[in-house]
Amino acid sequence: MNIEDENQRIVIEEMESIKADILTVYNASGKRTSGEFEQGLELKYEPNKASLLGYEYLAGRRGGKMPPIEAIEKWLTQKGIKPIESAMKISTLAYLIARKIAKDGTRKESQLMIYKQVITPERIQNIMTKISQINVQLFVWELNQMLSSLEENQ
Repeated sequence: MNIEDENQRIVIEEMESIKADILTVYNASGKRTSGEFEQGLELKYEPNKASLLGYEYLAGRRGGKMPPIEAIEKWLTQKGIKPIESAMKISTLAYLIARKIAKDGTRKESQLMIYKQVITPERIQNIMTKISQINVQLFVWELNQMLSSLEENQ
């Protein structure tokens, strides 16, 4: 039994669970449009390390920089939102929304704090406890194996 392999198994299992929970919360939120969020959510593993990569935009946006108009136009189309005035183009509405976001940002209260909802301090502690328990159990097992081997050789 290898401590590193067991730790990696736990990390992979927990990260896959976190990703699944993020997608569950996201899909239940009503914010789903294009499917890009799901496609952009990616797990990367290295020895003793795991990373979750994804979009940050669900947490809102500060003012100061204009978001891409094309992305807003695509979102408007996917959500079926049309300008109130019949003479206004959807690209004009997208520009006006982008300009407003650049000026004021987006309201924090309307944002989905999905990562904070799923990756809680309690969950992190639970993962750390699992890894610690495995490390202790494996250490004791390996120590017992070593002691048995030493006793046999005396």
